Amino acid sequence: MSIFQETWGNYLLKEFIETSGPPLISWWPQTLGWKLVPVFFLFFALKKAYLLWQEYKRNAYRREALTWLNDLPSFHNLEQQAVYRQLPALLRKTALTAFKRSQICHLQGSDWDAWLDKQCEKTAFTTRCAKQLHRLSFSPSPQLSPEQMHALINEISLWIKFHRRLDD
Repeated sequence: MSIFQETWGNYLLKEFIETSGPPLISWWPQTLGWKLVPVFFLFFALKKAYLLWQEYKRNAYRREALTWLNDLPSFHNLEQQAVYRQLPALLRKTALTAFKRSQICHLQGSDWDAWLDKQCEKTAFTTRCAKQLHRLSFSPSPQLSPEQMHALINEISLWIKFHRRLDD
């Protein structure tokens, strides 16, 4: 049994029919053009990631050479440190990886220094390290001071990091 009378409440709302709200608006784009924009950005991001990966793989020889340079023991006396005599070979091996063999093999002496400087704007083998690289390569007992060796290693490191490849 109901406590309220049948006429309880607002008599004007007796015949009122409640309506439902409109459907929710979708955040997904409705036109084809706006659906293609995310596809384009996804394609662009994948292409950029692929190119970065290719660049990373292409510069593996630089990372390997720089790791070898960083792992060198401290320089005190060249006779004790035979590993330093491999610096010219490291530089030539790095150059042969990045450039054509026919372009490099005939270079020697000051032509080699000039070619190295031409390939990298940040180095100056012809002025800063003139003859040090060649003494290290060919002299039976090269007399290089620790300062000269440090300068040479710095030039080699700069060249490895910043030379322009044949395909750049």
